[in-house]
Amino acid sequence: MKILVIKNSTLIGSLLEDKDGISFEYSSDVSKSDYLIGIKEIKTLSKELFPVFENLLPEHEQLELIKTKYQIKGTIGSLLYLDNIHGSFEFYTEEDFKEYSSTSNEVFNFLDVRESILEQDYSFPNILDDYTLDIDKHKILPTGLHGSKAIGISGYQYKYSVSIDKDTKIISHNENENGDYIMKPYNVDNLKYSKDASSSYIPHLLVNEHIFMTFARDIGFSIPYNGIIKYGDDYLYVIKRFDRYKGSKIDHHEILTLIGKKSSEKYNITTVEAMEEASRYLSQDEMAELFKFFVFSIIIGHGDLHAKNISLIYKSNALSEKNMTLSPYYDISTVRFYKDITPNDIGMTVKNKKSKIKEEDLLWLANKFQIQEEIAKGYIEDIGLKFINTFETYIEKLPGEIKALKIMTNNYGYSKPFEETLRTYYRQRVEYLSKYMNIVPIEVTTSIWE
Repeated sequence: MKILVIKNSTLIGSLLEDKDGISFEYSSDVSKSDYLIGIKEIKTLSKELFPVFENLLPEHEQLELIKTKYQIKGTIGSLLYLDNIHGSFEFYTEEDFKEYSSTSNEVFNFLDVRESILEQDYSFPNILDDYTLDIDKHKILPTGLHGSKAIGISGYQYKYSVSIDKDTKIISHNENENGDYIMKPYNVDNLKYSKDASSSYIPHLLVNEHIFMTFARDIGFSIPYNGIIKYGDDYLYVIKRFDRYKGSKIDHHEILTLIGKKSSEKYNITTVEAMEEASRYLSQDEMAELFKFFVFSIIIGHGDLHAKNISLIYKSNALSEKNMTLSPYYDISTVRFYKDITPNDIGMTVKNKKSKIKEEDLLWLANKFQIQEEIAKGYIEDIGLKFINTFETYIEKLPGEIKALKIMTNNYGYSKPFEETLRTYYRQRVEYLSKYMNIVPIEVTTSIWE
C-alpha cells in the first residue's frame, strides 16, 4: 500500500508498506532542510511505522475501531482515516490525491497569535448547557469501547474534531471538515464499578480535566479554551485546538516523537530525558517554565503526565521553520480520585520515583538544567500555596448537579458525592505538600498517611 504525505499543503513524500516493511521516500523537490523529525535520508526503510507518523495514531481500542470500520489489515492505512490529525499533516491514496487541491496556508508567527488561538478568558465552570449537539449519537458514544486499566487520556481516549458556532450555539461534527475544537466523550464502561481486573472505574474524568486545566490556566500556563456539556450519565468535554489559526495549520511534536520513540514507550521516558530533549530547542527561560509545569503536575498528582502529554510547537507554520517553543498544555487531570489507577504523582520518573517525590528531588532536577535553587524553591512554594489557598474555591464554584455526581466506593452499591471526593483529595494533597514539599499548610487534624 502506498500513501502520499502532505505537510503545510506541500507534497513532502510517500509511505509504502509491503513485505519488506515500511519505507518513506521524500519528493525530489523537498530540500534536506525540510526533512521530517527522525527521517534523515531521501529513502528510509523501517520494520515499524516512523514515530513522527505513529504518534499521530490513537492507541489500542480507538485504533482497532478504525481498522475494523475500514477493514484495514496493515499499519499505515489507518492514517487515511484520522479526523483530528496534529498540525498540518494530510494523507491520501494515489487515487484520492488526483482530486487534491492545494490550499493557501497563511504564514503566521505562533507567539504573535497565541492569545487569539487559546481564548483563555472563559469563566469557570464553563458548562455549555445552552449549546445544542448536532452530532450523531453513535459518534458521541460508539460501541466497541471498553474500560481500560490504563488511564492514558491522550492515547486511549476516544476523540474527534468538532466545530462550535458561538452565535447559533451549535456544536457539530463533519468528517470532511477540520473543526477548530476537539471533543472527548466519556467512556460508558469506565462509569461502571467492576471487580474485573482488566477494566477500570474512572468516573467523571472529563469534569476532572476541566477543573485542572482551568487551575493550570489560573497558575499562569498557556491553556486552550475548554468546557463541558451534560450528556446522558456524565459530561462531554470540548477543547480549542492550538494547531489551527484562521484556516491555517501549524505543526507540533510530542517529546516522545522528538526522542524518536513510539507510543508504547511514553511512560518509560524520565523527566531528565524529556528536559534534555527539550533543551535542544528551548531557551533557558522556557526550560524553567517546563520545570515549573513538572512542579505543578506533581503537586496536583497528574499521574498521567507522560512523554506524549508535552509538546513543542514550531514558532511559525512556514515549511522551512525549525525553531520551536513550548506548546500550550493539554490533557491535565489528577489520577488521585481513582482507586483502580496506580496513585502516581507523575507519569515520568523524577530521580527514579513517580510518587512521594520530595522537594529535594525537584531541586536535584532543577540543578541538572541550571535552574537556580532559589527559583526552583520559589516555584514549589508559590504553586503549593496557591493550591492550598485557592483549590477549594473551584469545588465551591461547581453547580449542585456536579457536586452531587455519584462515585461508587465498593461493589455493594455504596457511593459518595463528587464534592466529597474532591474535598478528600484536597486534604490529601495539602498533607502531601507539608510532608514532602516543606510547605506549611492550613491545619489538618487527622493524618491520612497512617
